[in-house]
Amino acid sequence: IALGAAQGLEYLHHDCSPRIIHRDVKSSNILLDRDFEAHLTDFGIAKSICESKTHTSTYVMGTIGYIDPEYARTSRLTEKSDVYSYGIVLLELLTGRKAVDNECNLHHLILSKAANNAVMETVDPEVTATCKDLGAVKKVFQLALLCTKKQPGDRPTMHEVARVLGSLVPEINLPKKTPPALPPLLPSARVSAFTDNYSNLRRAPHMINGPTISTSDAQLFLKFGEVISQNSV
Repeated sequence: IALGAAQGLEYLHHDCSPRIIHRDVKSSNILLDRDFEAHLTDFGIAKSICESKTHTSTYVMGTIGYIDPEYARTSRLTEKSDVYSYGIVLLELLTGRKAVDNECNLHHLILSKAANNAVMETVDPEVTATCKDLGAVKKVFQLALLCTKKQPGDRPTMHEVARVLGSLVPEINLPKKTPPALPPLLPSARVSAFTDNYSNLRRAPHMINGPTISTSDAQLFLKFGEVISQNSV
């Protein structure tokens, strides 16, 4: 689920032209099909950003508990705002807790646990029971905390997130990369192109890691040395 959602956001941020920022990434907007593959949904408040711009200034919208604090403070929306929200979703998947529940903020809880080196105490028992490698679980926690860094520039891109997660998942269990649900805000004339472009990417997966993406495996390892699996580089 986590990897599928990351790949969907990676597509929106890196392979769409113009780039698309979902702006409301949360657990309830990630749906599963009959094969348990994740699909991003609800593009009602999504924004597009042309290639020449690094951000867009807009009214703050989203869901409490998932909204990037820097976006809330400055109204400057970038792809890193989606990265923050995705990090909160990762924490929910790991802990089985809601982002905000009975006035308890999940992100604040995890930060306090991490400060005391006790973050693994918050792992959902179902995760503990089904995951054979708790070391990988800890690495995903570290990745989630990277995604939710206060400064957007300190957060990874969704391409980097997808690569790191992919390194932690056994290759035989990797789901096929699936496109997000078609954004209703896209003009009908562009819906077909949106679908066709994604189909082309699935037929030629090397395009994802081609010249348009500058981050190499070696660079990823240097940047996320404590997170990415050494076996993947």
